[in-house]
Amino acid sequence: MVGKTLAAALVVATLCGLMTSAALGQACVLLVDDDQDGPDVRTYYTSTLDEIDVTYEVWDVATQGDPSAGDLRGYQMVIWFTGYPRSDTFTSANEAAVATYLDAEGRFWLVSEDYLYDRGLTSFGQTRLRIGSYTNDVNRTDPEGIAYTPGDGLGPYNLTPPNGWPGNFYTDDIVRWYG
Repeated sequence: MVGKTLAAALVVATLCGLMTSAALGQACVLLVDDDQDGPDVRTYYTSTLDEIDVTYEVWDVATQGDPSAGDLRGYQMVIWFTGYPRSDTFTSANEAAVATYLDAEGRFWLVSEDYLYDRGLTSFGQTRLRIGSYTNDVNRTDPEGIAYTPGDGLGPYNLTPPNGWPGNFYTDDIVRWYG
């Protein structure tokens, strides 16, 4: 699904630059694995980060529980992925922890097939993720960046299901919030 895309490489490499774990005092990226192993898609993210030589640490929600704002602090970027599961995806407690992290000038990338399906458009989704409106389950396999965001001008990309993906992609169309 994510694979070794130019988009991932550009976004993460730009934010982390040439910083190493020694320069930062810790890894550049915290990779939050919240896919409930249904299927386990972690290697798509770790292989991309390895390929672009970005330091990272993995937080596995299944074994470590949800990270707190304190757990997120100090990382240049948090990448949080939920994979295929359609429930318990990026909860209100997760939103609160990430909001605190963002208030401390953190950078955040949420990759979730069903965050909006599960939660609807929350205040966090609108004010932090800048989602104005959305259309659920349009099943696009050719995503593009949204104008006036860090992804502006990126794509389209061809999404292919990772090994073990149990069904279709239920992607959403997003309209940016300008408020």
